[in-house]
Amino acid sequence: MIGRPRTGRRRDGAETAVLPRGVGLAAAGGALLIVGVGFASAPLVLIAATVVTAVAIAAAIIGAQVLATRTRIADVTREVTPATLTAGVPGDVVVRVSASGGIARRLRIREQAAAELTGGGATRASITRRPRGVELRYRLDPVRRGRWSLGPALARATDPFGLAWADRAIGEAHQVAVWPAVIDLAASAGELMGIADRAHAGARTPAADDVSLRDYRDGDDLRRVHWASSARRGTLVVRSEEQQGRTAATVLLGLPASPSGLEWAITAAASVALSVVEAGHPVRLIAGAEATTAQEARGRAAESARATLLDATLDLEPSDSAAEADRLLAASAGLVPGDRHDVVVAVVEPLGPTALRALAPLGDSGRAWALVRAPHAARARADRTVAALRAAGWSAIVSLEPEPLTQAWARLLSEEPV
Repeated sequence: MIGRPRTGRRRDGAETAVLPRGVGLAAAGGALLIVGVGFASAPLVLIAATVVTAVAIAAAIIGAQVLATRTRIADVTREVTPATLTAGVPGDVVVRVSASGGIARRLRIREQAAAELTGGGATRASITRRPRGVELRYRLDPVRRGRWSLGPALARATDPFGLAWADRAIGEAHQVAVWPAVIDLAASAGELMGIADRAHAGARTPAADDVSLRDYRDGDDLRRVHWASSARRGTLVVRSEEQQGRTAATVLLGLPASPSGLEWAITAAASVALSVVEAGHPVRLIAGAEATTAQEARGRAAESARATLLDATLDLEPSDSAAEADRLLAASAGLVPGDRHDVVVAVVEPLGPTALRALAPLGDSGRAWALVRAPHAARARADRTVAALRAAGWSAIVSLEPEPLTQAWARLLSEEPV
């Protein structure tokens, strides 16, 4: 069994390792050489010289291979599909190494990837060799939201005796963005916004005279097609009123101090925001005071709107403390437009007085919903938070871990008791 190799990092980016076999042979050769010279024993000197020569040849072979990778590898490209991954959804990677001088037939390439992209396991690549290059294909299994490093690839050089090896980094590292996992809540989000719409617009359906018409665009909500005008013109046209009578939504995302709590909150807030967009309403996602991103989207969700909303979650970090989380949420509440009657959905953990005071005025419209997530140990604090929000006009529930988001969301809309 081969033991743990001794490694060293060189300035040229290559990592070398001498295996115990090589270390032992070099030490034995040196010892034999000393003994042979001391006793004037030609056989011992010959054996020692042979051993030392073998180690020297191995080192020379390694050096030659490292030099070849440095001079003969022309380019390394990496393609990730899709370009932005989603936690829990596999992705594919293709690494193409262009090389000259026939080195492609001998190259041993392995890829490096952050554990967050592989689920902590090793990646197995299929390798295709061509006269002027090597292509690696493998699958990623991202498990965490964020930006993670992929690469650089490593070209390994070995000697025929198995005494040592060297890895040389080739190409550049690649940053891969991973969106949070989301859950489809479109049906219930549409129901929620429909109730708000009817309350806001008095259940009034705009007449054709109230709006202007424009040509149908791919992705427009078919409910906005004006069929009579479409029949007269021979092409689809839609009402172009700028969401008259259609209520916007603001999703407030609290930033818990717990990393696991933050990931759940991000998934919940992103799911609600995307589902509201999918239901055909403008949506604004607010998270933190300094790291606030607002996204307005109209009609059915386009890929650009979806990407913008999810990109806003990539760099979110847990708060330093519960007090800091309260301060950030209070600042977020101050960014909710005061001149609009938005539906407000807050995804939070048990709150302190600072956050509760900031959220209370948003309940005056009767269009504020709060999902308060908590572990069982914090049940009492969560109940006090819900009681305070309800007293301010909010609809609010406690969701105790590990209740699924779909169940918690359904209970929030009906506000059934826990």
